[in-house]
Amino acid sequence: MLAAVLWGTGGAMAKSVYAGALTNPQSVSFLRMALSVPALFIVCGIVLRQRMFRINLSDVPLMALAGSLVAIYQVFYFSAIPLVGVAVATLVALCSAPVIAAILSAFILRKLPSRTVLIALLLALAGTMLLIRIDALQSDTQTTTGILFSVTSGGLYAINTLVGQGLGKRSTTHPLQTTLFGFSAGACVLFIVALALPGAGAGLVLNYTMSGWLGLLYLGFFPTAVAHVLFYAGMRHTTAGAASIASLLEPLTATFLAVIIFGEQLAPLTLMGGAMLILAMLLLLRAR
Repeated sequence: MLAAVLWGTGGAMAKSVYAGALTNPQSVSFLRMALSVPALFIVCGIVLRQRMFRINLSDVPLMALAGSLVAIYQVFYFSAIPLVGVAVATLVALCSAPVIAAILSAFILRKLPSRTVLIALLLALAGTMLLIRIDALQSDTQTTTGILFSVTSGGLYAINTLVGQGLGKRSTTHPLQTTLFGFSAGACVLFIVALALPGAGAGLVLNYTMSGWLGLLYLGFFPTAVAHVLFYAGMRHTTAGAASIASLLEPLTATFLAVIIFGEQLAPLTLMGGAMLILAMLLLLRAR
C-alpha cells in the first residue's frame, strides 16, 4: 500500500517534467529508471554488503523480465498522460490491472480469489469507474488511443505482479537485488528503444531545466526505487490479486494530490469512488 501511495505521486511529477521540456515518454521512462539504479546500488551495498552479488542464476531471467515489464508499462503510461491526463491514465491503468491479474491467476496459477478478495475487487472496480466517469470522456481518436495505452499499461503491470510474486517466494532473492538487477535490465531496454525509435519527437532527450532534472531525480528515487523495493518485499507475504487491488491506492493518492496541489474540485461521484476504494482496502486488511 505504501508503494502504491508513492506510485501515485509519479504522474503529477511526470506531468511537470513534460511541461518544462520537449521530451517523450521513452526518454522520461529511461531517465526515471537509470537515475534509480545508483541509489539502489548504494542501498543494496549498505544492506547486503558481500551478499549483494550472490544471486541464484535461475533468478536472473525473472529479474530481467520484471525490470523490462516495469520499463515498458511506464512507456505506455507516460504516453497516455498527454492524451487523457494524469488522472484518467492512472485510473484506467490501475482499474484494468486487478481484473487482468485475477484472470491470469485463475488460468495460469489455477488459483481462484477468495470471496472476500472478490468482493474487494468488485468494490475497487466500481469505485474506480466512478472516479473515471467515462461518460465525461470525449469519444475522439486521441482519447481512445490514450485509453488503449492505459489499458496496455495495466495489463503489463498485472503480469509484473505475477512475476514479482514468483520472485518474492524465492528465499534466496532479496527485494533489493530484484529491484537493482531488474531496473538495470529495464534501463538498458529503454535506452535501446529511445535510440531506435524513428520520427519527429523520438530519440533520447537529455535537455531539461534544473527543475526538470529535480523532477526526474524524484521520479527515479521515490516512485521508482523506494516504491518497487517495498512492492517486491510485500509480494513475499501476499497474493498477486490482493497486491493488485491494494495498488489501487495509487489513483486515490493521485486524486488527493490533484485537490491539494492543483486545486481541482471533487464531484460527489468522485468522493463516492474514493470511499469505495478505501472500503476495498479495509476488506483486504480484514481478510489478512
